[in-house]
Amino acid sequence: MGKKSRVKTQKSGTGATASVSPKETLNLTSELLQKCSSPAPGPGKEWEEYVQIRSLVEKIRKKQKGRRIISMGSTKITNDC
Repeated sequence: MGKKSRVKTQKSGTGATASVSPKETLNLTSELLQKCSSPAPGPGKEWEEYVQIRSLVEKIRKKQKGRRIISMGSTKITNDC
């Protein structure tokens, strides 16, 4: 039989009813990154930008609510002291 993906996404029992496409989350994350890496806004525009950033973060949180990543592969741990 073929190998399955080592990382699975599972819904927890907290009511995640609709599946969220990774593309939606990626688009929101990209938009957030662009907003955060743009030059500082002019005087008096900081609050407006904060509200926009906060809104994007909340949208991402809602999409990710009830989902968690479970690693199915082994991880090599090294201690380089």
